[in-house]
Formats: sequence, C-alpha cells, structure tokens
Amino acid sequence: MKRLTIDAAQCSGCRYCEMVCSYHHEGRFSPTLSRISVIKDDMYGVDYPLFCRQCDPCPAIDACPSGALVQTGDGIVRCDYEACTGCGVCVGACPYDAIKMDRSSRPLICDLCAGEPACVDKCPTKALIFEESEFVSEKPEDAFRDLKRRWGIGG
Repeated sequence: MKRLTIDAAQCSGCRYCEMVCSYHHEGRFSPTLSRISVIKDDMYGVDYPLFCRQCDPCPAIDACPSGALVQTGDGIVRCDYEACTGCGVCVGACPYDAIKMDRSSRPLICDLCAGEPACVDKCPTKALIFEESEFVSEKPEDAFRDLKRRWGIGG
C-alpha cells in the first residue's frame, strides 16, 4: 500500500505541512485543524512530522464504540463524521498519538487526501514522501535514533 513516509534528515521543522493540511481539509490555515503535526525535539534539535500510520490492524478502529472509524479497501483509515459521537476513545487507542480532536470533538486523522497527500506535494524540503511501503511499527521518535547517532547528538 502507498503510505506517507519521512526522510528525517530533510525535515526542517517549518510546519508548512500543517498549514497545507488544514487549508486542504478545512479551508483555512490553522495548525490545530491539521491532520499532521510537527513535533520538535528540543533536546536533540530535530523535528519530525507526526501523522496516521494507517495501521493494519488499526487499534483506533477496534476501539471506536460507534464504528465511525473504518479502513477502506485501499487501506486508508477514515472517519465517518455522521456516525462519530466525539467520544475521543480513538485518540487514546492510537499507539502513535496521531489522532487529535478539534474543538467540536471531531477526530482529526490523516486520510492521505484520498491518495494525493497535499503535504507531500507542498513540502519545501521533500521530507514527506508518498510511496509503496510496508507498515513500520516504530514510533516516530524512534525513527530518529539513527539520525541522532549519525549527528552525534544522542541515541
């Protein structure tokens, strides 16, 4: 399946992906409405985007009491907002902290922009890549372990 992946060495932490995502989905620039969040690791001076890994099986889907979260035939996790009760159980069930709730209790989860992620297209450093990839279960901060070692900043 095609997945969103990161070239960690290229991420500048500019947060442009957050703005593009919120505008694409909500029609306005607001990081709080983005389905992707850039996490800043001040201790090591690295930044990394956090987004839905499209797990299969997906713990958030299994935890959703209303059945609002579904995985489509192409593997993309989506939310049926008509069925969603806004309970937030999915947020706690996601092992990657990749789901957040907006102010009206709607879960914000990356849906890969229906197969054409806007963040990938607009990333100025090309740190975000949409490619055929197997599911990688490591947490985002663990993905930077080798990069931190290479830069000599911990590990």
